Amino acid sequence: MESKLSLNWCIYNNEINHEIKYCHNCGKKVEFEDSLKRRQNANGKNIFYFAIYKCSSGHTWNKQIAEFKAVSGLENIDFENKYIKSEYEELSITMLKEKGINEVEISLDELNDKIRLDKFLSSKIIDISRVEIVKLINKGFIKINCNLVKSNVSLKKKDIITLILDSIRK
Repeated sequence: MESKLSLNWCIYNNEINHEIKYCHNCGKKVEFEDSLKRRQNANGKNIFYFAIYKCSSGHTWNKQIAEFKAVSGLENIDFENKYIKSEYEELSITMLKEKGINEVEISLDELNDKIRLDKFLSSKIIDISRVEIVKLINKGFIKINCNLVKSNVSLKKKDIITLILDSIRK
């Protein structure tokens, strides 16, 4: 029986951004820190996406990070966006094979770092070395968006990495 594991990962740069701005409430230039909270606002034609920054006194400043054209006829769906730590933050090929999983599909929903495929996978797979990962990529057992790639290719947001575990000896 073939089994496939599909994962959605958001990879952030592990740094909280800071910006020096004039705070109208404090009356001086202060350091604002990214709260890692986001909000959207619409004016009918456009949808704006903001990062919420806070100064040390708790005053907020909204930094626009994206703008989209509004599309008529779409419906808002209420949901609570929570970060839930996955059982699969790191992968063990041995454990996955023991569970009968022979293919892993990783969808990069968010990617703030520029990182190479081989370096990324070597940081996430705990029981295979980077040299072995490069060999698997070169043999076509690790693909991006169903395409054969080189090991030094840079990953992008929305890429789908496919690992074919049957080919990995562990």
